[in-house]
Amino acid sequence: MNGSSPATRGKKKGARANREGKPWKRADGRWMARVWPPEGTIDRKPRYVYGKTRAEVKQKQDALQAELVRGLPKDPGQTVGDYFHRWLYETLPQYVQAGHMAQSTLDSYRDNAEKHIIPGSRDVPTLRHIRLRDLTAPMVRDWQDKLSRKPSGRPRVRLRKGETELPPPKTLSPRTVAYCRAILHKALEDAVRDEAAGLDRNVVTLVSPPKERRKAERPVLIPDQASALLVAMSQDKLWCYWLVAFALGFRRGEGLGMRWDDLDLEQRVWRPRLSVQRIRGEIDPQTGRRKGKLVAKELKTEASLQPVALPSSAVDALQRWRREQRKMQLAAKTWAVHLGLVFTTSVGTAIDPRNADRAWERVCARAGVTGVRLHDLRHACASYLLAAGVDLKTVQGTLRHARLTTTEMYLHALEEIPRAAADTMDTILTNLTQPPREAGR
Repeated sequence: MNGSSPATRGKKKGARANREGKPWKRADGRWMARVWPPEGTIDRKPRYVYGKTRAEVKQKQDALQAELVRGLPKDPGQTVGDYFHRWLYETLPQYVQAGHMAQSTLDSYRDNAEKHIIPGSRDVPTLRHIRLRDLTAPMVRDWQDKLSRKPSGRPRVRLRKGETELPPPKTLSPRTVAYCRAILHKALEDAVRDEAAGLDRNVVTLVSPPKERRKAERPVLIPDQASALLVAMSQDKLWCYWLVAFALGFRRGEGLGMRWDDLDLEQRVWRPRLSVQRIRGEIDPQTGRRKGKLVAKELKTEASLQPVALPSSAVDALQRWRREQRKMQLAAKTWAVHLGLVFTTSVGTAIDPRNADRAWERVCARAGVTGVRLHDLRHACASYLLAAGVDLKTVQGTLRHARLTTTEMYLHALEEIPRAAADTMDTILTNLTQPPREAGR
């Protein structure tokens, strides 16, 4: 009778389990072994390790198996360091790929986690060695307290002119400590969701973050300063960018990512689509340093993508700017025509945000105005519109805030800015967009 009876089916007593994968010797004399991904992953492709001896291959096989198991959702013995390694280098890149997290946010999470949450040395506050399911609220509170006393950088070793002794080293700010706590909270939220190590609650929720020092309110751009800046803007090669930034209150990267195809100057509408940003690149293996790169990222939030009505002054400025750009394009040896950017370098490529900041500092110096950031033009736009009597909802739409409460932050400026100054703003802008008069006229 062909076939085996039920009593004789299956493995023999003492036989190795399926996929145990002991090393074997190849025809060429080398040893190799197969390593299968553990249960709990969608990857079913085996890996292979090689070596000159059976012992060497066995050692490599055990190391690879441990690496594949480390950080799996149901591994009860994994440490906080094990879980964070998987979270930072596998889970978060998946968020970025899916469009749920910006690459710059991922870079920031990695930097702060590796410096302040799971650093390799126990001489500094670290949670690296603690088992994930053994982490408690008192441990988190103790780590947070020690982190608040951690030096923020290398201590000074030389006296400066006029000093008789070195000042005490600065410690991490409450904001940095709170940010690190937020990263830890986010990681454990994902661990609870993924049922990592049997977690059923996030203990970080039980620990309050340090209270941040109240920031000093940004100074309001008073009319005299605004007028001085507008005059200085008109004399700069990026005069149109500054003018439109003042008129529309766009974010720095959004203005640098403005394209002619996004503008309808006849209907006086801008439909924002892109933001130019500098992100950190991968580490150069030769130098050990990261080299940043410019990227044009699509705006994600519904509020950011809302069309914006253009003031007549901005339309006139953009039309004049387009004529100037065409002349510059004709004079250039090469031009990145395919980008179609409104504000560009001398060859039509995107302007680095850092260079925009430096150019703005020169404008402020020329105007004799100090302490005004480029982003403060966005604040000034909102404040002057509110002072002129424009309702909050309309200002929210102009600045494309997702929440009305964000726009309400600008209300404090109303008493400090005369309404008459706002009423004359369009006249000022119109005068500044006119070509400068020639000397002697």
